[in-house]
Amino acid sequence: MILNISDSEFKRIFTDEQFHLPIRWDNRDFAETLRRLFLAYESKIKELRLGYERGEIPVDAKRIRRVNNLLVRAVEQYLDGFPETAFRTFGRLMMVLEERPLKTYDKSVREQFEEYKDPLNLYRVTRVTDNIPYGRDRVFHTPYYLRSKVSTSRYSIAGFPSLYLGTSLELCCEEVQINPHEHFTIASRFQLNRDFERHNIEINVIELGIKPQDFLSIDRENNYLRNRTVSRDVLKKLDIYGAYLLWYPLIAACSFIRVNKKDPFAPEYIIPQLLMQWVRIKMRTSKEEHDRLVGIRYFSCASVRASDMGFNYVFPSSGQQTTASFCPVLSKAFKLTKPCFLHEYRDIYLCEEALRKNNDLRFV
Repeated sequence: MILNISDSEFKRIFTDEQFHLPIRWDNRDFAETLRRLFLAYESKIKELRLGYERGEIPVDAKRIRRVNNLLVRAVEQYLDGFPETAFRTFGRLMMVLEERPLKTYDKSVREQFEEYKDPLNLYRVTRVTDNIPYGRDRVFHTPYYLRSKVSTSRYSIAGFPSLYLGTSLELCCEEVQINPHEHFTIASRFQLNRDFERHNIEINVIELGIKPQDFLSIDRENNYLRNRTVSRDVLKKLDIYGAYLLWYPLIAACSFIRVNKKDPFAPEYIIPQLLMQWVRIKMRTSKEEHDRLVGIRYFSCASVRASDMGFNYVFPSSGQQTTASFCPVLSKAFKLTKPCFLHEYRDIYLCEEALRKNNDLRFV
């Protein structure tokens, strides 16, 4: 059933705080937790039917229900010990979502240019044990020969390196629970290399960084989004509204706060990791002659407070191994500054300012 609703009705769905993200849960039954959330979501959408014969935002209630069912089924299959079956189910889910994509950013520049200044500043912090000079390689992704050190993360499985970046140093420290005044911590600024003509790499980023609360805050004088800087022009497009209703269950399933980071298994990571596997297959099956890198932009789920600090980006390594220690695709996709020590600055914000002013960006 296609239901047409107004802008105000769309926002009324997400005034219900049970749909706000990220979600803190009780660590009992993750599949059942998802099922209850999705049933409440479907019920809220059904309430909008009466009194609207014609509207602006098309909502496909049948597709939303199918997305919800496939997400719950994939989690149940994974928890039942069949990750391959779960991934096949997830693939069917993505076929539904691909019919109405939310937003994918093309980060490549395909025309010749003399100079291109990328406005996107990304950062990465790494805890070290010694107060010695470090090179750029120390703050890049974990080298392949140390893959045994790679633990499971929200969007990557154990043993497989990915590059996680954030839009602020404060967010990066919050994610890895680093106190720069208690630990030796190094930081670098990263910049996407958009020069497609020279490096023959296409870079795309899937948008999962819009919280339902963001739609409610667009018209407020006090900007709730702060430094998350979600584009108001993007959010006001009605096609985005309709697509978001379809994509919300997936974003929600990826946005549960992890109960205990010391536990070896995190059910909160099942759907994000299935999504990243799907992304990597998309990268590998590309029939183009150039390399393709697909990343994900998402809000932090370390805590509710961290979710307002900015955006996280994750880019998986390609799996290609050469004589070098790092992924050849990631290595030519990013330039970065030489790392500096956070404790050398009075506060984290002065360090970030210094990194923004540092234009000595090079490849690893």
